[in-house]
Order: sequence, then structure tokens, then C-alpha cells
Amino acid sequence: MTLRHESDVSVGDWFTTDPRSDARLGPAGLAAYVRLLLPGREDGVEGHLATPELNRLVEVLARHTTTPDQVYFGLWDGYGEIYGGEAVAFLTTFAGPARWPGRPFRPEPPRTPPPPAFGPDVMDAPRLVHRGQEFLLFGGPLADAGRWGARPYGPGLPRDINSPNLFWPADHAWFVTTHVDETWAGVGGSAPLVDDLLRDPGLETVRTTHPEHHR
Repeated sequence: MTLRHESDVSVGDWFTTDPRSDARLGPAGLAAYVRLLLPGREDGVEGHLATPELNRLVEVLARHTTTPDQVYFGLWDGYGEIYGGEAVAFLTTFAGPARWPGRPFRPEPPRTPPPPAFGPDVMDAPRLVHRGQEFLLFGGPLADAGRWGARPYGPGLPRDINSPNLFWPADHAWFVTTHVDETWAGVGGSAPLVDDLLRDPGLETVRTTHPEHHR
């Protein structure tokens, strides 16, 4: 299944309106926090959880919420893949089967740039704003994390977009943020959740503290 778009961004008021909330670790006041190191960080891959690590994280998080089927996901709206047009035209210029001109030296007509990843109901909807960054908001089961339902670039050309940059369950039991400028994800939640993450052999985590704790 794919996630559904959420137009009611007020579901994020509990952290977006709190001045103590941090761009990289999310809301203050959770019992414990960890940094989850992102794969490929040596190559400068920021703000993205690869599928194996995202799936493993989701599996752990599901054990620590009473609302695993009601989770909210924020997707940073700065990715070119979302908007289509000339921003991503280069991605499809040489994709697909080889094309041969009908006659020698005849120039090939230009390809139409791909449309936005989502329809106007999503693209024109209010954004969730957190610490100066804007996010498209989606909702659905935790198990569907990252399944945005984006339009493909064209036939046989799926549009892969970043993993969720923010996500949290309806019961506010935990919060995950993958900031676009960082090579780690911040996870805050209960002490048992953090203990589970620190012990998990499939995830590379280190305990950390929220900036608010140092004030």
C-alpha cells in the first residue's frame, strides 16, 4: 500500500510550536535519544535511510507504540524529484531503450519534462513547517514508511524519493528525524525503545542527549 496525503498539518503542532524542539532530534521531553548513523555516510549521503536500515528501524519502532497503523510522515519539499520539470529532466534524458533517428542527422525532438511527483491536491496543500524547513505531510501504517505513491517519471521509470525526513505515531511515543544536512538520524522515545535500538545488531546507534537538556 501507499501512504495518504494529510492536509491537516496541525497534527504536528505538538512539536512545531514548541520552541524547545530541535531540527535534528525533534521534540524535547522524551525519555532518551540516539543517533542512528546512516549507511554510505562516508560518501556524503545525508538525510536518507537506505531500505534495509529503514525496514529494521520500522520493525523496532513498531514494538514501542500503541498506534502503529496511525503514523505521520514528513517529506522535505526541497527535493527536485518532487517537482519534476527541468529539475529532473536530466534523469530521464538517456533512460529507456536506444532510439534511432528516422533518417540520418535528423535531430530528435526534445522529451517532455516529467510532471510533479504528486497531483495538485498534494502540491498545493499546506506544508508542515519545522525549524525553517517545509514538509509535505502523509499518514498511514508505520509499515508503509517511504511508500509515497509518487508518479513515475515515465513508463518503466519509477520515481524514487527520499526516506521520511520526519515521522512519529499518533500516540507521540517516539519521533524520528533525518535532517537533510546530517549523516545520522535522530530518534527519541522511551528508555526501552532506545535500549532496543542500541542492542540491535542491524543498526549502528550511539546514545545522545537533546540540546534542551544542556540548558
